[in-house]
Amino acid sequence: MKDRLKKFEIAGILFVIILSIFLQNLFNLTDRNLIGVMFGSVNNSIWEFTKTLLLPYFLWSMIELLSVRTPFRRFVVSKTVSLYFLGLSYILITLVTNLLGLCTNALPELVAAAVCVAMAQFLSMRLIRSNFNTQNLYYPSIFLLLLFIALFLSFTVFPPEMYIFKDRETGLYGIIPEYIDKGAIALDTFYGFTS
Repeated sequence: MKDRLKKFEIAGILFVIILSIFLQNLFNLTDRNLIGVMFGSVNNSIWEFTKTLLLPYFLWSMIELLSVRTPFRRFVVSKTVSLYFLGLSYILITLVTNLLGLCTNALPELVAAAVCVAMAQFLSMRLIRSNFNTQNLYYPSIFLLLLFIALFLSFTVFPPEMYIFKDRETGLYGIIPEYIDKGAIALDTFYGFTS
């Protein structure tokens, strides 16, 4: 079981990264359809990129649950902890790189995503294999999974006005209107700083 689990965790890294790249373009591929809104990246914000990592990770966890024989409650707890770890670590890394001005193209974000996914998979594997008593954490994990689903579905349509939800190109939140003059927004932002 340990070798099979390890192979699935390594395969999960590739699955999550490849599906994440596809989901980042899903909004435009579906011509701004509801499927693209709910599962794709609707703008260039940190949250939308994080969202495209979390859904593939969640889907891979379901595949792994059906394929690898592990104790169910231990599996749920480990995947929930690693899901939140993935989201928080990626948000923190991209926040720091954005605030320091180091993130000028997609490559640093892709590297950060790969590192965070690999660390989350490793954490999950360690928690599944550990002797740590997870019985008391099962019900809180179920609550956290339900909270994750609620936040996942609501933050795209109703984003809070926080930096991680702000589109980095336009400064807008949520779904960006289709015909928007991004140049006018850039000039407005520039002249807003000078006056």
